[in-house]
Amino acid sequence: MKKIQLTKEQMGQVVAGVLFGSLFVYAYLNYFWLPTAKKITDNTNMVASIETDIGKAKMQKAKYKDLEVKLASLKEDKEAAQKKLPRERKLPDLLRTITLLSKRYHVSITAITPSGSAPVDYFTKVTYIINMKGNYHNVGRFLTALGLEERIMTSENLTMSATNAPDASVSASFILAAYQYNG
Repeated sequence: MKKIQLTKEQMGQVVAGVLFGSLFVYAYLNYFWLPTAKKITDNTNMVASIETDIGKAKMQKAKYKDLEVKLASLKEDKEAAQKKLPRERKLPDLLRTITLLSKRYHVSITAITPSGSAPVDYFTKVTYIINMKGNYHNVGRFLTALGLEERIMTSENLTMSATNAPDASVSASFILAAYQYNG
């Protein structure tokens, strides 16, 4: 093969061409390629982050439906618990309940006397002394129904005595304890 001989002028042009070419490549990489590649990488990361957030939001949305159902269930439980253990005294409701049960079980309430209240850890025990007359079995049914009411109530210190009245075989006196929530 034949060697190519270049003159000094041609060598200068080749060196200048390589120098300008490498300067062009350097400028292209620094001012166009690398910033564009960085933007592409940043945008790719941002898209991945947004997709992750969307996935989390979809999972929370799926849980949210369950939370709504659970919240509704808890509200129902709270209402049921408040009926059993109300926050207030609710004396009119208590009197209605006692009157209704006395009519249903054919007993006659002769007196209801409030006898005080005593705070306990999480509730207050409100007591009433109740005097009544009726048939022995009807009194028993009345007390049972009172204990089975939705609101928590107990009968304490029951005393019974026989009577000579034609419509009532016993006279009874007991302490009715109704409870209310302190929280």
